[in-house]
Formats: sequence, C-alpha cells, structure tokens
Amino acid sequence: MPVRKTTAVVSVLGLGALALVGCSAAPQTAESCGRVAVTDDALAGAEVSGEIGADLAVDLPASFRSAHPGHADVTTGDGAVIDSMGQSVVLDVALVDPATGVSLPVNASGGDEAQVFPLSAFLDLMPGLESSLECASEGSTFVASLGEKGFSDDFAQQAQLAFAQQAMTESGGGETPEVPDPESLVAVVEVHRVLPASADGSPVYNAAFGMPSVVRDPDGVPGVTIPDAAAPTEQTTQTLLQGDGEKVAESDVVTLQYTSVGWATRAVTTSTWQSGAPTTTTIDQLPPGFAEAITGAQVGSQILTVVPGSDGDATVSVIDVLGTVPAA
Repeated sequence: MPVRKTTAVVSVLGLGALALVGCSAAPQTAESCGRVAVTDDALAGAEVSGEIGADLAVDLPASFRSAHPGHADVTTGDGAVIDSMGQSVVLDVALVDPATGVSLPVNASGGDEAQVFPLSAFLDLMPGLESSLECASEGSTFVASLGEKGFSDDFAQQAQLAFAQQAMTESGGGETPEVPDPESLVAVVEVHRVLPASADGSPVYNAAFGMPSVVRDPDGVPGVTIPDAAAPTEQTTQTLLQGDGEKVAESDVVTLQYTSVGWATRAVTTSTWQSGAPTTTTIDQLPPGFAEAITGAQVGSQILTVVPGSDGDATVSVIDVLGTVPAA
C-alpha cells in the first residue's frame, strides 16, 4: 500500500551532528565493484517517491515480510563507491512500515555535507543494512529489507515504540497503535556523500634523515618505526601521500584518521584507527602541531609530522586527510 506522508523526524539514533566533508573519488563504479541491482524479489516492484524527512512515499504490499537482507536500487549515482564498512558518509535513512503507511526518518540531513557519520554508527543499530550498502555509490537511492536479525535489540524496541507513537498521533489517539514486526520494516537509503576510509593519494619520495618510517597495511592503517636518534627540536613535516582534493584552509572543519606515537616510548598514544572512527572537528580543536601540518594539504594526502615537547621528547603523528569544508 502507499505509505502516507509524515513530517515526524525522530532522533532514535542518538547520533550527534558531525561536520563535514569532501573526498577523492573512488577508482571504481558501483557496477565494477560488484553492485547487484536487485537482491530481493519482493522489493523489485517497490516504488519510491519524495525525499526522506519531507514527502517520502513507498508503494509495497501491506503484507510485506522478509527474513533475509536484500535491496533494490531506485537510482544509481556515479560518485564514489562504498567498498569498505570503515568509510564515513552523508547518509539519510528512513524506516517504513508498509502495513500502516508510517515512515520514520532515522537520519535526515537533506544532503547537508556537514552531517557526516561513520558507517559503523548505522551498522551498530541496523546490522542488516550492511549487505545493501556494499558497493552503493554516491548519489544513489535504494530500498532495503533488513531481515530477521536486521536491528540491534535496543534499536528494534525504540523503532517499534516510535512507529506506535506516530501511528497514534496520525489517528488522533483514537486507535490502538499497531507495533510493527521488525521483519516487515524496510529502509529507504539516500547516499549523498562517500568519503575514503584512508588517504588515497600518490606516494611521495622523502629523503629526510632521522625521520620515522611509515608502513601501511592493506586497509591503510599506518605503522610507525622510530629511529634510534634524538627527536627533532623543531616541528618537522613530510607529505607521504599526495592527494588531489580540496586544500585545507586554517578555518576549515576537517575529517581525519590519525595515529600518534611517543618518540621515546615508541607507544601509540592516540589513534582514530583504534577508536573505530575518523575524527571530524575544526582545526583549532586538533592536537598541537596538527594545524601547521595539515593547513594547505589536499584531501587524500597522508602527512607525517613530528612535534617536539618541552621535555626533549616528541610526538610523531601520521595524519590521513579525508575531507574538508569551510566552518559554518
């Protein structure tokens, strides 16, 4: 049945707004990545119109159920591709209950580039969405079933309650609200922006003597080797990978992956790789020396910087510049 228009936007995710971004285009398309247009026959005939958070409407049978994750693409964009669940995105999601015609916006950015979240934030709540996100491209819209175990237990309860409250509101409180079966819910997803998981620039040769060396694993996670030498007495910075995206201005909001290591201890002190998500903030909120190191760097670059301390020690940081936008 057609889904009724609703203006309710519920903050069931509890996601705080992050700021953000721009990115270097992924070197593949959704098709070359292996995107399959339809993986759920029950969704193949679904018709989607409108936008999340505004006038979204979906045409599906009221009896729709799916025990397995699947998706059908509504539109296919030609932008960067999601090829790793370690990436960050500007992603809008609405849950739809075909039986009642209620839609529940979960995240409604309207394409605002300042609303950037790691994919892990969505998958913690809706793990059944992962297979539908694989190889989706920037600019795409798809409708997805999440399957029998598509939601975390807590989020499933929150969503059911929110649907019941919305149904009661639309009925004027005169009807007993229906609580949807999670297997009956579908997600409409709009992919507005896709960031790389790590720096994707071209290698740069550096011959500076006495600087740490950096290696990267297949996922781009850096490892740092400190030389048997005294730490520099002045901040020293090198570009390890040269990106070709926008240049970082000193007033920008940036999205970074970084690892910081103590020169004397050889131990990691801070790592967004270990915490599980890039950081997005204004440059003046970054650790000491970062502003000097990344201002003027292009998105897609990896920067190595050594910042001396007051005690003769130093901090070594490897910084992947994933995105930048002017501060509001």
